[in-house]
Amino acid sequence: TLLEVKQWYQRRVRGAMITVLCCVLFFFGSNVAGNLDQLERSLVSSMTKTTKLTKKLLEAQTDSTVVHYDNATAAAHVAVLQEKVAALQSVLTATNAQQEALNALESTVEELERGQQELKARVGSWPAGSYCIFANGECPAGFTRYSGYIKAFDTYSYNEQYIKAVQFGDSYMRCHGPCGRHQGNDAEFGLTTCCK
Repeated sequence: TLLEVKQWYQRRVRGAMITVLCCVLFFFGSNVAGNLDQLERSLVSSMTKTTKLTKKLLEAQTDSTVVHYDNATAAAHVAVLQEKVAALQSVLTATNAQQEALNALESTVEELERGQQELKARVGSWPAGSYCIFANGECPAGFTRYSGYIKAFDTYSYNEQYIKAVQFGDSYMRCHGPCGRHQGNDAEFGLTTCCK
């Protein structure tokens, strides 16, 4: 790690400084001319070691920066991917909701189609039992036509408050002839049904 490299570098620099200090002490304590050459070689050697250590430290810092950059880039890519995953999950949730709605609609359509088929099967058929319906033209199969009427019966008056004309199918209620023409014989009605 970067911390370990720095500690190693500091130990090497201290060692080089101690070597230089020993050389200086040796230089002053011994023969000056004889040891000058050796001191110069030690100093050059220490400087070379220091340069190498500095180079290693710079390389370690560069590697750390690259790793940091790579981590930052990776984190940015992860964030982008997480956003895309969240967007896809949102789309998936909406798609699932739409699918559920579509399934519900399909189920409703199937129920309506079954109901329509049941109604088609019942068209032209009548409920069981005995009953009558008002006639409007020919009676359905299985029914018998019955007609009756009352004509020229007396009402209090022939105006619309007492006689309101209406036609429902083949049945009717109305004035007997033109309204007010027959004094005392003002109304009539006819009833036509189909019974079974």
